[in-house]
Amino acid sequence: MLKKCILATSSVAILSLTGCSSFNFSMPSMDWLSLPEGITDFVEPYRPDVHQGNLVTNEQVEQLHVGMTQMQVQFLLGVPLLRDMFHQNRWDYVYYVNPRGGEAQKRRLTVFFDESGRLAKYEYTAMPSETQADQMILGHETDFDAKAGNVTSVDQASQTKNDIERNAAL
Repeated sequence: MLKKCILATSSVAILSLTGCSSFNFSMPSMDWLSLPEGITDFVEPYRPDVHQGNLVTNEQVEQLHVGMTQMQVQFLLGVPLLRDMFHQNRWDYVYYVNPRGGEAQKRRLTVFFDESGRLAKYEYTAMPSETQADQMILGHETDFDAKAGNVTSVDQASQTKNDIERNAAL
């Protein structure tokens, strides 16, 4: 008798729980809670600017030189956001900004070290200047727009060429 009672109770519980997903409950007296469409077009919730990662400026990138030690790079740029344990000689500095009134932007700087811990190569997308970075953080409109996909790669040969051209201009 106890088995039949437990079986009947569990059957009723299972049937009542499976019926909940197809049951449509609406109360006509609650229609006043829905907002008119015109109000949702006018009133928007506050959405703050989102800044995440390491903000690296153009001036910091210009101070990078092939041959710097890992400690010098860390002193200049800070602790990297991503340090992969499978690629110990690669550090990624990623900065993501999602302003409340514009398009989300992502900036990336990747530094590569050789076996002795010296900077061998680095790649970066367009970086803002110090002034533009300050304006971004403060939430003011800036004219800086980083285009995705424009990656500049600097290695020993290109660094030497840039140094020769810079010294020739002096």
